[in-house]
Amino acid sequence: MRSVPALVGLGVLTLMISACGGPPRAAPGPLVSPTGVVYAPGTPPTETRSSQTASLYLRQDLVDRALALALEGIEEYPGNPIHYFLAGVAHARLGSYEAADSMFDEAERIYPAYELEVEPEREAAWGQAFNAGLEAYEAGQVEETIRIWAGATTIYDLRPEAHRNLASLLASEGRYDEAIEAYQGALSGLDRRPATRLLRPEDLEAREEVRTDLELKLSELLLLTSRFAEAEPLLRRRLEQDPDDVELRAQLAAALSGMGRDAEAREIYQSLLTEESLEITQIFSLGVGLFRSSQYLQAAEAFQRVTELQPDSRDAWFNYANSLFAAGAWDSLAAAGARLVELDPLGENARLMTARAQLELGDRAGALAGLDIVEQAPVYVEGLQMQRSGTSINVFGRVTGNAAEPGSEIALRFTFYGEGGVFLGAETVHVVAPAEGETVSFEVPFAQGASAYRYELLS
Repeated sequence: MRSVPALVGLGVLTLMISACGGPPRAAPGPLVSPTGVVYAPGTPPTETRSSQTASLYLRQDLVDRALALALEGIEEYPGNPIHYFLAGVAHARLGSYEAADSMFDEAERIYPAYELEVEPEREAAWGQAFNAGLEAYEAGQVEETIRIWAGATTIYDLRPEAHRNLASLLASEGRYDEAIEAYQGALSGLDRRPATRLLRPEDLEAREEVRTDLELKLSELLLLTSRFAEAEPLLRRRLEQDPDDVELRAQLAAALSGMGRDAEAREIYQSLLTEESLEITQIFSLGVGLFRSSQYLQAAEAFQRVTELQPDSRDAWFNYANSLFAAGAWDSLAAAGARLVELDPLGENARLMTARAQLELGDRAGALAGLDIVEQAPVYVEGLQMQRSGTSINVFGRVTGNAAEPGSEIALRFTFYGEGGVFLGAETVHVVAPAEGETVSFEVPFAQGASAYRYELLS
């Protein structure tokens, strides 16, 4: 099941459409916005019979008629910006946001000061689209939600909520490139300021908080999609604000490694590995980053530290052994593998890695004995993952049939540990053995916030 993204809600917006108030009038001198923008003169709007009637239709909510008259005005007076403006308002009310955007742009191109009238219309259309998207989302209409919020981001980018919701939804659908584009659009909008009003200090502070959140999510997606060069400046910007953030430093190292700048990445990783104040989760994440960057011995060092802090963590020992295997560190792997198979007795990979180390070290008898155990295993336990859910955790995994009679019951007891290896409790899961080579999934819920586990075969 896909996780539902956390969305930003605003309630029902009641932004008023002001198109019928008339176009901005040309002043004796240059027009200046409340924020100090001095507009080039351009060609001021001029009322026509078409524009007057179209404005009347808009007041009466006869939008289709207003649009038809505005388009007729454009054809008859292509240099008069008023018809483009009115067509933009009509398109926006009809939900045709790309067309509205195009018309508003043309009105401003002809008469730049039209921005003072266009900006409120864009925000009103944005509010309409934002709320329509919320309604579609609550109704479970994902594609319709995406379509509507994409329109909202097109018509107005000075507020980030629609961009952020759209990006989160796209990412949950696996549409990462589109999500990245939405996040980038939100950040671009935050770089600009409204023309029609000044932002208060508290508004500017809130926008910077939103920027930090957006950059966090964008950098994660860029790393996920191997767009390392784009992730680097975002990560460096955030590190300027929080230079001691372990996760940011590890992400920067991963980005540098992905770009082939291994020496710079290695320097960051080595610095992180020497810090004594790291939490277990941070050390584990560091090990994952090192492994992904092909720094296998350094990854093994990180995971070894986790095994020292959590001596009964199956996941820590598995990742430690896997890093040693990738590095070809057979001496260390032989010892780590012996411990791993105690915590992961039905793990085929655990046995095979250990047997390989024994074989490389000349212990042929030990390797063959390990392989015999693999062949005789009743089932194999694979794909183990521990996931947090609030204050509880769940361990997910798969059982693949081997020597056990299909349909027989397999009982696995999972033991859970807290910080510092403190015993918390145990849960038993019963699985029906599948036929050889076939697989069934299982789940082990545990009501406490465990940080490590091991398992054993009971029958």
